[in-house]
Amino acid sequence: MRVATAFLIALGLALVPTVGHDHAQAAEIRGLLIGVDAYRTLPRLTGSAADARDLEASLRSIGARDLRVLVDESATRGSILVAFQDLVTRTQAGDTVFITLSGHGAQEPERVKGSEPDGMDEVFLLPAFDPKDRLQNGEKILDKEFNHVIKLIEDKGGRVVFVADTCSGGGLAREVDPRGPGMVYRSVKYTPIVDDLKPISTRTDALMAPTDFKSSTFLAAVDKQSKVPEIRIPGVGQRGALSYAVARGLQGAADLDGDGAITAAELSEYARRVTYQLSDQRQRIVAVDAPPPPAPAKVIVRGIAVRPVAAEGTAPELASKRPALPPSQADATVRPVSAGKPSLGAVLIASLDGKAERFAGLSIQTAFQVVEPGASPDLVWDPSTRDVLSGGDVIARNVDRNDLPSIVERAALLRWLKQRAPNAPQSIRIVPDDRLHRKGSRVEVEIGDVGARGLVIFNVAGDGTVQLLYPIGSDPPVRSDAQYRLQLQVREPFGADQIVVVSSPRRLPDLEQALRQMDRKRSPMKVLEALNQAAGSDSRIGSAGLFTAP
Repeated sequence: MRVATAFLIALGLALVPTVGHDHAQAAEIRGLLIGVDAYRTLPRLTGSAADARDLEASLRSIGARDLRVLVDESATRGSILVAFQDLVTRTQAGDTVFITLSGHGAQEPERVKGSEPDGMDEVFLLPAFDPKDRLQNGEKILDKEFNHVIKLIEDKGGRVVFVADTCSGGGLAREVDPRGPGMVYRSVKYTPIVDDLKPISTRTDALMAPTDFKSSTFLAAVDKQSKVPEIRIPGVGQRGALSYAVARGLQGAADLDGDGAITAAELSEYARRVTYQLSDQRQRIVAVDAPPPPAPAKVIVRGIAVRPVAAEGTAPELASKRPALPPSQADATVRPVSAGKPSLGAVLIASLDGKAERFAGLSIQTAFQVVEPGASPDLVWDPSTRDVLSGGDVIARNVDRNDLPSIVERAALLRWLKQRAPNAPQSIRIVPDDRLHRKGSRVEVEIGDVGARGLVIFNVAGDGTVQLLYPIGSDPPVRSDAQYRLQLQVREPFGADQIVVVSSPRRLPDLEQALRQMDRKRSPMKVLEALNQAAGSDSRIGSAGLFTAP
């Protein structure tokens, strides 16, 4: 493979319409959806099988009938090779074939010399894979074997949408603080041994360049230098951010221009926005289409109806699944959300030293629950350093006990933002990157697709302090240009700033006024109420964390 991108087996492709051709009536959506959690010798995952089933449900909702789902023990090398052959046999001209992967990936020395710039193949690992056993070491699929199958499908006039929610290794956008909840990544490393695997791919398949493919689209959760974490999606559970985004997009949310059709470009852009926000900026997906011919945009599906994305399960049901508290923690348990406020589920908070009584008597304006540090809390407070952590990041420093209520309420606001993001995600990106930014450094918030739209930007600091950033003074409340860049300089207080962008086809004066009244105050729950009231169904909301340190 000539492009060093994790699991982008054949880059540079684009979808052609599944309808609108002379053979449109015969065209089908087919799929092979693979998800592996239950590895025998490797660290177990928790969201990969759910990814495959979620994508199946979304594809069936848009009319797909020919789908095969292989999860856990059913995903053997033998069963996958049979499924490949069946897909190729059934594919007809005009068909769109989805091939999706969720699970562990890895790297091994290339089998065809000169096929990889770094000399390493990517491989997708299956449940029985054992790096120390010569026979079970063959329970994997090589990246070049996907090349082979995709080329056969294209030769029959089909096109492939390939979704790789896995990775082969690499580094992290930001290092994870070991005091926070541990993160699970979809990659492993091992010392390769000789195996008996006989690839179905040829040398020609291994040497294929992106331009050798004609009509397929590829989405990868990260590039070859990054890792894919399993993330907790509010109201859903542990999942892969890319798979979740693609599933929601196919149900209609990716129809960014509202014309009732989803193009390849729209699906890619939607997945990029949602994955970036749901992963707390730990993932920037790679999405590459073939050089487009001089023709209209490539349509994946027509006649869709955009539906709001709903959480799986109600807040009370989710709360009932939280870890039970011992009697000694009864005075710091779930507080009901006040009437009229959205039900968000309980924010889980822990003291690093395990002393639940540290939270007794706190007045917090959202539901919360005290748990042990090992129970995957949303927030961890370190009373010795006075740091507060969330998801492996230090989000606030020098935090006293009495500062905790606004931080818990901020966590509830961020949960709401993540629940809302898949419905209509606003484009937002931290430039130059999403690493930890030090005191005095300059960063930009890049906001796209805001031409002729009302624009409101504000920040919620790690301690819950609200700051209006736009519009201020002579700033035009409705932008005339398509892109806006907000320049910022890092200064105290350090931790995490959540930059929130709201855009609408019209000005949002009520939201502007509410934020002016909250400016420089710790009011995260009032922000949530204002967003609920002022941001209509045609508004787009995006948010990104800016992580800072001295």
